[in-house]
This record gives sequence, structure tokens and C-alpha cells, in this order.
Amino acid sequence: MNEEQFELTADTLQTKIYDGKLISKLLRYLKPYKFYIALSFSLLLLLTGVELVLPLIIRQAVDNHIVPSRNLVTFENREEYENFLEKYQDVKLRAYSHMDKHFVVFTSDHRMFFDPVELQDLEERGRFIQGNYFLIRNNEENRAILERAMERDAAKEFFILSDEEIAVSQANIEKLERDEISILRGESRRILYIYGLVYLLLIIARLIFHFYQVYITNYAAQRAMYDLREDSFSHLEKMPLSFFDKNPVGRLVTRVTTDIRALDELLSQGLVTMLQDFMLLIGITIVMLVLNWRLALVSFTILPFVIILVNYFKKRTRILFRDVRKRIAMLNAALAEDISGVKVIQLFNQFAHKCLQFSRINQSYYDASVKQLKIFAIFRPLISISRLVAIAIIIWYGGGQIIRNTLSLGMLMAFINYMERFFQPVNQLSEQFNILQAAMSGAERVFDLLAKKPQDYREDLTTGVKLDGEIEFKNVWLTYNVRDDLTLVSNAGAANGHPTTPESEKSQEPEFVLKDISFKVAPGEKIALVGHTGSGKTSIINLIGEMYPFQRGDIHIDGKSVREYSIEDLRRNIGIVQQDVFLFSGTIRDNIVLNNKNLSDEDVVRLAKYVNVDRFVSKLPHGYNEPVMERGATFSVGQRQLIAFARVLAYDPAIFILDEATSNIDTETELLIQ
Repeated sequence: MNEEQFELTADTLQTKIYDGKLISKLLRYLKPYKFYIALSFSLLLLLTGVELVLPLIIRQAVDNHIVPSRNLVTFENREEYENFLEKYQDVKLRAYSHMDKHFVVFTSDHRMFFDPVELQDLEERGRFIQGNYFLIRNNEENRAILERAMERDAAKEFFILSDEEIAVSQANIEKLERDEISILRGESRRILYIYGLVYLLLIIARLIFHFYQVYITNYAAQRAMYDLREDSFSHLEKMPLSFFDKNPVGRLVTRVTTDIRALDELLSQGLVTMLQDFMLLIGITIVMLVLNWRLALVSFTILPFVIILVNYFKKRTRILFRDVRKRIAMLNAALAEDISGVKVIQLFNQFAHKCLQFSRINQSYYDASVKQLKIFAIFRPLISISRLVAIAIIIWYGGGQIIRNTLSLGMLMAFINYMERFFQPVNQLSEQFNILQAAMSGAERVFDLLAKKPQDYREDLTTGVKLDGEIEFKNVWLTYNVRDDLTLVSNAGAANGHPTTPESEKSQEPEFVLKDISFKVAPGEKIALVGHTGSGKTSIINLIGEMYPFQRGDIHIDGKSVREYSIEDLRRNIGIVQQDVFLFSGTIRDNIVLNNKNLSDEDVVRLAKYVNVDRFVSKLPHGYNEPVMERGATFSVGQRQLIAFARVLAYDPAIFILDEATSNIDTETELLIQ
């Protein structure tokens, strides 16, 4: 097979990256497991929530207890104090009143909401005190430490905000003795322990949620794909032989294995990962905007470049992915054909030529793969650089805000953490995109197979009838190249059983293999069909068991049309021994019995002796349990035909057909069988 012919065997891809109709068909297989899907989605929400909370814990720990970010405004006039609170009632403030003094505490992150002129006026009057203030407990031990410190250094100052809390600046605390600092900040240490424990518990919870989410999702996906494989195999088993004539075995095997595996990856990894990434991106965007919309907008200035990069990657990799899939299909087709025909290749010394041909196909696949690797090698570093640039922008802008005391260090750390998490889904885009493309092309092929009409087995007509074996052909016509409108030309308007065809259609009619065939075989009668190669002998045999549909005339068995029997009843009464015998992997006994549970070991031996199978089976090491390799390769053609004789007789058919079944058996054995 040359390279141009291999193009015909390459699987075609759909034009859409995402096809909602295919996804809806796929999701129907998940419908029976909707409880597991709902549970998985709930765990996904919890996972997303944990991811969003972790940076907030870091921010709270840093801003409130490690490097505090609090400013203090003092008022000695209650009216001025209340007016200030009323004016900024929408700002998150902590208000205190103690003795004749009033205090307002707010973080640097909220300074942007105040009137800068008013803050400047308060600062000039000594009311607005900038600095990082700790809030400590108002107890005797803490007050004693602070009072002793004031005696040692009159510049030190602290503010009693209420009966519960005292505000003291970080600059003043740093001038205390180490043991004094340890006592004053004992509450912060305890809270930091709690934060650390909560952080650890959330990480453990994330691990547990992720485990069960992955397990439940994969369980539902595996069950759905199990059902899809069952349906696909069952559908294939009921397809007419004409379907298998037009579709290579390797392609059909790929439908039930590789293509469904691609759908499995989409359900168990692709869709879930994409959904989680989408939820995480939306969540991070909302949280960043809520925390500090100015810093968030500055952080997102890199996004237009990222969007352009992703769009270019999506278009470019689509073309490359299609080329790689086509080349690997060509590679697989070449490999399958050469392995199947290895005897001919060796016999005619064609291995050098075949190696050269395979090398060219392999090289084309290699070149296509390298092109795909190059685009990935460009995309991933650029995404990584974009992430670093975004972090640099946050540090540049946020650092300036910290210097101006309008942003806290914890907020800056939270934004850096969120930006790291923001780019993780974007970096995973390449893997998700490949999974989605493979799944869409796989879904297209699998559901296209399921959409093809199987043979009508007429199961409602099944009665288990035992036929006598009378066969009658009445003016039967057969062609393997069936036109859609050919069945409209029936013998309904024919005279004396001979169909009539309009002159305009005669030139368009396909070539018929059987033309106006009529004969009758009585029960118990033996007949022989003799003719040259291609004259239609095997075609007549195929029609008796409805292996192919005939277009005109009719076939009667025991006086009834074959179309009035179910396929199961019809074929149960017909036994055919073909010239080309197929043996299944297993044992000799399995190939004779073929799941016939009514046969005992004694029956198998009796049948084997009857057709002289026992003559060679008894000499095998394991007898009737001798393993049979693929297609019975370890047995001669004649031995395979004898096993086929025993297999047919095991079902005691009413109609016994031999399709040159003794062509590979020696004369002595043939005489014994006859």
C-alpha cells in the first residue's frame, strides 16, 4: 500500500473544536450516574473554595499579627468623631470610645476610600497617626510593661482604646526587651498557631476532597464508558456483513477502544479540569476585584497579551493536531498491514522495500510531532513569562502603594498568590485542548457508528421453532452494491414473478451477482451447486441465512418467507461449514461447544469422533483443552475444518451447508466424513 492509499485510511476529524450535540449525546451516558456527578460537582465547589480561602488566611495572618497594617485617628470631640463615622459608614472601620477620647482604627487597604485632604488636615492637627499598630489585650501585665517602657523612654506612647484593647505602634514595640515583646504579643502568637492549624486542616481537607472528587468522577466516567463500550460492541455484532465489507477491522477496533478511551479521558479529566479551572479563574477574578479593584485592574493588564497568545495557539495547534492524528493513523495502518502480510513479505523478499516505506511514513509522523512540540515549546514559556510579568507588575505597583501606606503587605502577598494560581489553568490549556480535540473526534466516530442502522433481527418473531429444512428460491436477484432506491423496484408490479424495470433506470442499475434465481430443495434432499469462480455459489449460501439482503424475489423456508422468521430462529436451524474457517482463542472444546450449555464432555467427544477430530486431538498434550491461538494458527487448515464440522453438528441444524468445506482435507478423511 503506497502513501496515497494510506491517506484513505486516516481518520477524518470534525471541523469544530467543541460540538454541543456530541457532548449532549455523551452526557446521556452519564445520566444514570447523575448522583455521582452532583456529588463530584459539590466537592469541586469545596475545592475551589479552599483554593480561594488559603491566600486570605495568609493575608489575615500577615496584616493583623505579623506585620500589622493599622492606622489610628484620635478625636477628643465626640461630635467630630460621630460626624467622621457617619461620613465613612461604608468603610470598614473599628471605632472605640474610652474616657473622653475617641478612636478610629482602619487598615492601609482602606485608606483609598478616605478624602485625602481631610486625612492631611487630621495629620497636621496630630489626629491622624500613621504607622503599624498592634492591638493587644488591656490587662494589668501589658499595661505594666508599657508604663515601665514609658518611664525608660518618654517618647514611647500607647493608646487605651477600650477596657479590652490597647493600641501600640510597631516602632515602639520594637524598642522593648525581647521577653516584654513576647508577653505583649502572646495573643498574636496564639492566633497565629490557630491560623497555622486552620491552614493545615484546609490542606488536609483539600487532599480529601480532591481524592474523593477524582475517585467519584472517574467511577462515573468508567461506568458511562462501560455502558458505551457495551452498546458499541452490541451494535457492531448486529451490523450486516455488508458493513464489515466496507470497514477495516482495525478501524472498528479503534472505535471501541481508542476512541472511547479518548472520551473516558474527557469525562474523567478534561471536562472536570476545565470546569475547575473555569470556576477558579472566575473566583480569583472576583476575589481580587473585591479585595482591591485598583490593584486587580493593574494586575490584569497582561491579560490581553495572554488572550492573543491563547487564540493563536488554539488555531495553530488545531492544524498540527489534525496532521499528527492523520500521520499516526497512516503509521498504524502500515504496521497492521505489514504484520498481517509478513509471510508474503518474507516469501518475496520485500522486507527491505517495506522497511523503506515504513521509514517514510514514520518520518512524516516524526516531522508532524516535532512541529507540534515546537508550538508547545513556545507557548508554555511565554505563559510562564506572562505570569512572571504579572507578578512583577503587582510588586511594582503594590510596593509603591505599601510605601505610601495605602496597601498592606498581606494584601500584596495575597495578590501574588492569587496571580500564581490564576495562571495555572492557562498553563494547562495545551493538555486540556488536546484531550478535548481527541474526545470530539472520537465522539464523532463512535456516535457515527452507533447512528448506522443495524440489521433487523426481528426479535419479536422469535419462537424457538425447529424447521424441517425445505428451501425455495423464487426469482431472487442480488447485488452487493445496493442503491438507496433499489428496494423500491420490487416484484409487486411484475408479471409471472419477473420484475419489470423502467428503461430510464436500466442504465443506472448496479451489476447483479444473482439474476432471477429459482430452485427448490426438499427436506433431507442433497444438492450441489456447481459453477465457475464468482458465479454466485457462496452468495446463494449467504442469502439462506440472511447474511446479505436480496433486492428482488423471495426465499421461502418450510413454506414461509425468511422475512417472517426472526434472524435468531433462522440461523439456529442452519449450519454452515466454510472453506475459510475461523477459530476463536480458547480451547478446542470451547470452539466446538460455542457456549452450548446443553453439551457434556461425552457429547463433545462423540461428535469429535463422528467427524474424525478425535484422530488428532487425542494426540495433543491437553486433549480437548489444548489452547487455540489467534485464528487457530497452530492447526493446519484441514484440522480447522474438521473442528468446524464438529461445531456445526453440535447444534444439530435442520439445514446443513458445506461451502467447499472439504477442500483442505485429505481424500481419506473426506471419505470418512461423507
